[in-house]
Amino acid sequence: MNKPIQLALAALALCAAQQCTAALPLSFPVARDWLYERSDKLKASEEQVQSKRETQKSLETLGGPTVTLQAMQIAGQKKIDIDKSIPNPLAGAPLPMPGSFSVGLHEKMSLNGPRVAATATWPIYTGGKISAMQDASKYAVDEAVAQKRADSEDLDAQLAGYYFGTQLALSVEKLQKDMLHHQDRELAKAKKFEKQGMISKIERMSVQVQRDNRNREYLKAKDNAKVARLQLARLLRDDEFGKLTTPLFVLNRPLEPLKYWVGTALASNPQIAVIQAKADQAQQGVKASKGAWMPQVFAFGTYNFIKHYQTLVEPNWIGGVGVNITLWDAKDRRASIRSAEATVRQAEAGKAEAINQVRTGVEVAWLRTQNAIDQYKLSASTVKLAKENLKLKSKSFDEGLATALDVNEARNQLFAAEVGRRVAAFDFVSNYAMLHAIAGQMSEFMNAVNKHEVIVEN
Repeated sequence: MNKPIQLALAALALCAAQQCTAALPLSFPVARDWLYERSDKLKASEEQVQSKRETQKSLETLGGPTVTLQAMQIAGQKKIDIDKSIPNPLAGAPLPMPGSFSVGLHEKMSLNGPRVAATATWPIYTGGKISAMQDASKYAVDEAVAQKRADSEDLDAQLAGYYFGTQLALSVEKLQKDMLHHQDRELAKAKKFEKQGMISKIERMSVQVQRDNRNREYLKAKDNAKVARLQLARLLRDDEFGKLTTPLFVLNRPLEPLKYWVGTALASNPQIAVIQAKADQAQQGVKASKGAWMPQVFAFGTYNFIKHYQTLVEPNWIGGVGVNITLWDAKDRRASIRSAEATVRQAEAGKAEAINQVRTGVEVAWLRTQNAIDQYKLSASTVKLAKENLKLKSKSFDEGLATALDVNEARNQLFAAEVGRRVAAFDFVSNYAMLHAIAGQMSEFMNAVNKHEVIVEN
């Protein structure tokens, strides 16, 4: 086999492999894994967490010494002029001597030459500024982690809406297709009855119109399914995926009481954690602002490596302990404290508002979830009755005891009941997911189908 043919076969094999991979069935857990791997929002959140962690790491040794090495080439001159009369200590001796001496010093000292010195400073007491900065950075990490959790929960709820919304659209499309198939059979039967003189042309035309209306509804449902699938594909960053394998479902056991969900949400909701972290950072801002009024104690030292060019007044080394006390600052320190305290009050008010919103969200999601369970269970009798009614009307039509309009009305009633049951299942899943997302317990939602405590809706 020549090389071009081998390359062509390899390309076809690769293409086939890619198509097989793309066409693999897609369960909700797999879709969630895809979303977590590909979501730009989560990538940005992760980078934010990493950034805050690196900032915290950079501040861990903030209270330690700082050592700098400084090298300079200096050009300069120092002029010294001294005229001084010094008393003669031997004045009054047997030999005549002057009473004082006149001493003069007139020198020009060169400062030219290199200087290399190492300087170390070590803060001993800063009034709490350093610990406030370190603690604030720690709470900034907590905020970033909580925000990442919040983004994850939001995406989970969004995925549940898109995934199971697509399942609903596909289910309605299938239902419409089945209805169209039955109406095709009824139209064929009506044409046969018309030829036999059992029904009029008007009645046969009525069946034709009903069949055409159903076909339009089927095409509309087909388009809705395509749109839903497209939205899911864009969310997952994947244009091709196989059959969705996780069906709509409803709990087959009582829903946990509202009190349980409220308590869980207040303890685990990531948005509350975000605002709490902001409040903790604001508290450290107050601490740092108050530290501006405190004295700053520090140790210092300098060592000169090059001594040849030093003047008489330049030390070889020097060290000690110092205190800085700010008597007047161009920045209003009292206003800084008031600003920081206002930020704390803002964060506390935001937390109170978030708690209220979480309570409301949990209560609404819980009520809607419970209502969806009730609606789904109640729809069973409606579907059963609609099926029996359609069966009766179809049999009566075959025997000439009912019209095509009666059969169509019965079929529409069954269709509405079937759609209502599917919509109730979707309402349950979407609100149940939202309930878990608000409570910060989306991992529990992922286990719902596997617990065998659900009614699966196909």
